[in-house]
Amino acid sequence: MAAIHLSNPVTDLYGVGPSAEEKLAKLDIYTIYDLIAFIPWRYDDWSRVGTIGSFDMTDRIDDSTGYDLSFRGTVMTNPSVNITSRKKPLTFFVSDGTGRIKLTFFNSPYLSGKFSAGDECFIHGQVTLFNGQMQMVNPYIEKAEKITDDALVRPVYHLTAGLTSNNISKWVATALKLCGDELLSCIPESIAKQKGFVSPKEAYMMAHFPASLEDAGRAREQLAYEELILLGIGMKLYSSGHGIKEVAEQVIPSGPNSISRDLAARWNQIKSNLGFALTGDQTAAFRDVQTDLMSTTPMNRLIQGDVGSGKTMVAALSMLITALMGKQAVLLAPTSVLATQHYKTLSGLMKNSGMEPVLLLGKTKASDKAEIKDKIASGEARVIIGTHALLTDDIRFKDLALVIADEQHRFGVKQREKLLFKDEGSDGTVKSVHNLVMTATPIPRTLAMVIYGDMATSVIREKPKGRQEITTWFVNSKKSKAIEEMMSVKLAAGEQVYIVCAKIDKDETEAGSDYLVGEPVGGDESVTSVFDMKKQVDSMSNLTQYKSAVLYGSMKEKDKLETMERFIAGDIRILISTTVIEVGVDNPNANVMIIMDADRFGLSTLHQLRGRIGRGDKKSFCLLVSESRSELALSRMKMMCESSDGFELAEKDLELRGPGDFYGTRQHGIPTLRAANLYTDMKIATEATEAVNKIIEEGGQEVERLNEAIKKMFELRFARKMEQL
Repeated sequence: MAAIHLSNPVTDLYGVGPSAEEKLAKLDIYTIYDLIAFIPWRYDDWSRVGTIGSFDMTDRIDDSTGYDLSFRGTVMTNPSVNITSRKKPLTFFVSDGTGRIKLTFFNSPYLSGKFSAGDECFIHGQVTLFNGQMQMVNPYIEKAEKITDDALVRPVYHLTAGLTSNNISKWVATALKLCGDELLSCIPESIAKQKGFVSPKEAYMMAHFPASLEDAGRAREQLAYEELILLGIGMKLYSSGHGIKEVAEQVIPSGPNSISRDLAARWNQIKSNLGFALTGDQTAAFRDVQTDLMSTTPMNRLIQGDVGSGKTMVAALSMLITALMGKQAVLLAPTSVLATQHYKTLSGLMKNSGMEPVLLLGKTKASDKAEIKDKIASGEARVIIGTHALLTDDIRFKDLALVIADEQHRFGVKQREKLLFKDEGSDGTVKSVHNLVMTATPIPRTLAMVIYGDMATSVIREKPKGRQEITTWFVNSKKSKAIEEMMSVKLAAGEQVYIVCAKIDKDETEAGSDYLVGEPVGGDESVTSVFDMKKQVDSMSNLTQYKSAVLYGSMKEKDKLETMERFIAGDIRILISTTVIEVGVDNPNANVMIIMDADRFGLSTLHQLRGRIGRGDKKSFCLLVSESRSELALSRMKMMCESSDGFELAEKDLELRGPGDFYGTRQHGIPTLRAANLYTDMKIATEATEAVNKIIEEGGQEVERLNEAIKKMFELRFARKMEQL
């Protein structure tokens, strides 16, 4: 049998067949390392073993109120099954010397052959009363000899339909046994010694199979150190050209009177095409870009703009000034719809400037593609907008100087490198291009320090004049008449409506659905799906005259584009969607956003979704629909109703999400974190990355070990996933 390694597919483990492979893929588990790194999100603590006699059931609230109990006991009666109907429950009594209790099991006839009178066993479950008698329904039960005292802290994993925590635990145990010794430590020895850290294999054993909650906490802290070092150091190494000196062309001359009168006149024409004055933040951000373009040091700048702040206009002006200087500029958009929107914006700005933009999409006709590629190769096309279609090997640029990525996380790092690095000079330097990244997702300061520590940042908070404030209401019942009434009033006025749901159908969520919080929604029947909502809308008597349609990420690209175009054109009046509409959809006539099960989304995602409305001159409303009564969920809803500041909400989002939750970091350009929380663990992030940087700068024996470990573990943990972002 071939050796098993961390990079092997998870199907190389015994018991993981095609069906399990498909389910694990929904959890972003593809390799054996992915499985090992998939640590529990919480634990059930059964270690406080009690006795049956310790319960005073007269103090109960009602018969159905349950009380958790773990105890060891003896089976007193043989399990009995109703032979006339296998649907009837199996029952037997257990005693621990202080009392006896009835155990009732549904759909578990196999237990009749596993337990008999006299067997010693371990039981955990909820004690309730039935007809005045103590009972436990469907408790966990196992032979006593199989349950040791150090196995009573039980891992609970985020799951998808068809998988159990026991499945994950069993496979992880096998994986660690086969290749746990391949795990390398990325933590400097000084920190490891100071913190009392163990080997990576031992840390993962403690995380998956802790003897106590304290052990689980220690394991999580160590794995958070590892993860944040890989994130803070590994990502920079991965995306920085590995320390090679890069040189870019100086796009804007810096000397006095260096701009000709003709260029100045054409630039003034472009500015007059704007039709409005830039905000102070937009002006400052564009000035930052101009300064960068005057240097031969490649620009590496991030523009953060809150929803509706006008960051796209800054990017457009950056492209146009580059084109006026005779160079080429590319704008990469994550979707065809967004690319088309950018193309229309730039076409308006370039009117009477003597230049025209080109648009290249995957769906562009072959004959038109060939013509556009020729224009790019000859330099005739200087302002180029497109999607992944611009990243193919047959695209040749004459003088590319600026690459702008809108929502950078939608493009793999290696893909963008095709544009960012041109060729190597005779002196060993690499000819590069200026790189500008735009994101409409406000990035918390703590997160930006880790991920974008090597990038200059411009922030646009100010909203352009005339931007409508959005009124946000919390609706605490899915049956509330307010939902249909709001839709009816706005639709009757000729406006349009978005409805967003947390999942597509009964079991399916969007791929990479780490914008969700709490328990997974797949298989949760309380969560309204896109198709559930479509049926409900179609049955609403006041809305039958309005066309509705569904939209979700796994639809065919052609169908998605057609649906969006019909919605923007006004043919579809109600769009029922997943968060696929989060990025860049601009329809000024859509003024109502209804978010079902809003408690299942993080604050940043809710804010992004809300930002799809309020783009016209009509009053806009966002309804957050949630039947959750949890304090955390209600606090999220309250914040959304009170604040429209995306930066404030992003900070709160990190603060509110607990360790082991799905942090939604994919929206910021990285895959989901497993152990670290970038709000509560910021001290760890700073301490760990500073220690590694110091060792690398000073040199010494440990540098080689750390470099090798970080490189290998980053490849396993993040590199493949980054190509999918």
